[in-house]
Amino acid sequence: MDEVVNFYPPLKPLKVGYGAGARDFKEIPNILRVVLGQPFGFNLSKDEIVVLETNLDDATGEIIGHVLDKLLTEGAKDVSIIPIFTKKNRPDHILKVITDKKNVESLSYIIVEETGSLGVRFYTCERRVLLREVMPVEIIIDGMRMNVGVKVSRDMKGDVIQIKPEYDDVKEIAEKTGKPLRRVLEIVEAQAQKLILKGRGEK
Repeated sequence: MDEVVNFYPPLKPLKVGYGAGARDFKEIPNILRVVLGQPFGFNLSKDEIVVLETNLDDATGEIIGHVLDKLLTEGAKDVSIIPIFTKKNRPDHILKVITDKKNVESLSYIIVEETGSLGVRFYTCERRVLLREVMPVEIIIDGMRMNVGVKVSRDMKGDVIQIKPEYDDVKEIAEKTGKPLRRVLEIVEAQAQKLILKGRGEK
């Protein structure tokens, strides 16, 4: 399928060809470059995201915590708060948001409205990611059967790379059983991995 992208995909160039058109343009050269390459087979999916950033120099901890929660509720994929030092050695923070392109305007407005920032920087990035899905898994602890949401990450071939139980589900089980959270995590991960790999016919 034909696809237009802003970046070259990861590949080993095999041949490069150039061609010049007959018409002259003032803005850009009328030249076409074609690269024939062999893609690297790392089996990672790719997508394109937008990173929003702004410096916060006078926002309180309560304000920062509030805007973080609101951005995640309104569609941000991730939000980070990075401590920095600015001019005159003043402590400051960078608010960094990862989101889809469709949310740039709405999340930028939230940042400005909630923090008092005078502007928001943004840039587009391409990233490599694993395919992820959350699936329910029934596990048994102390004779009790309980369902746990498990995030399963796979590469493009379908191989399981990581299995991670949902924190809230594991915390609830730890409270019910009286076991340490760390121990419950180990039990859930072991049982989930066994069930998921068995479902794919692996031993």
